Order: sequence, then structure tokens, then C-alpha cells
Amino acid sequence: MEPDLSNAAPFLAAAVVTGGAVTVPGWPEQTTQPGDDLPELLSRMGARVDRQADAVTIAGTGSISGLDVDLRNVTELAAVIAAMAALADSPSRLRGLAHTRGHETDRIVALATELRRLGGSVTELDDGLAITPRPLHGEIWHAYGDHRMATAGAVLGLLVDGVRVDDISVTSKTLPEFPSLWSGLIGR
Repeated sequence: MEPDLSNAAPFLAAAVVTGGAVTVPGWPEQTTQPGDDLPELLSRMGARVDRQADAVTIAGTGSISGLDVDLRNVTELAAVIAAMAALADSPSRLRGLAHTRGHETDRIVALATELRRLGGSVTELDDGLAITPRPLHGEIWHAYGDHRMATAGAVLGLLVDGVRVDDISVTSKTLPEFPSLWSGLIGR
């Protein structure tokens, strides 16, 4: 059975935002999972991608590019992509997310609210978000009981001093080991 590739999103994003590298072993050569779009999306955001027969490695380049993208087929990646967009060097427009208003929380509203609380410039669209990067500051990041929101906050906390996720335990919905894996990745 294949691993849930969307769970790799925060770990691969960590490589991009910190300029490091992360390898995910066991990445299938072919799959229909939405998470398989991560390498292409992260490449568009400036990452170096190395796909092997049984692994994918993402490496940050020191620069994060904004993007204009329709995420309707990969909405589980949208929260982490939005977090990265807030750290990019150019604006982003994330489209195709209207149905995420009915997930654990209204993810469009939740992402816009939390990014604004950190000082971000975000416009809610009917079907997504327009994000114009600007300097962010530390605050408590509310997860709203939503595992994808929690992982997005964790990614932001890598670069924005003082960002703390209010309830990282909600990641247990899809990846119970997230807190220990994350701590291992960042060395804390």
C-alpha cells in the first residue's frame, strides 16, 4: 500500500523554506494520488527536484517564487502552499479551493485570518486566496481543529520567530507521528 503522499507536504516545504533538502523514500514512480503533484508545484516555487525510482528529494535554493495555480485537484496541499506563498518573493494566487470552505474549518477564511494575524497581506477570493508576501511576525497560529492548518503553521514557524501552533495534536488525524517526525527534522 502506498503512503499518503500529501503528508509529505510540510516536510518537503521545510526544505524549500529553509534552503535545506529532504528525501522521501518509497515515493511511487506512478500514482494517482494528489500528493504526487508536490514535486512539480515545489519546482515552480523555486525548489530543485530529484526524482529517483523509489524516492523524491526536494532541495531549497534560497528563493521561494510565488505562483498562480489552480489547486482544485490537490486541495489537501493548499494550506502548506499558502504558507509558502506568504514567505515567497512574489505574489501568489491560489484558485480552485471553494469546496475547502466545508472541510474541518473554512480553510479559505482560516488561512486568510491566520496569515493576516502574522502581518500577511491576503485577499479572500470566492475560490481561493491572493497572497502578497510581506514581513511576518510571531503569533499563536490557530489550527481550528484542522490537521492541514496545523502543518501550515509549523512550516511558517521555521522562518517566523514566535509562531507557535495552538494544537499540533490535530495532526493525529492523518499522521499521528507528526510532532516527533517534525522535531526530528528540525532538530528540536
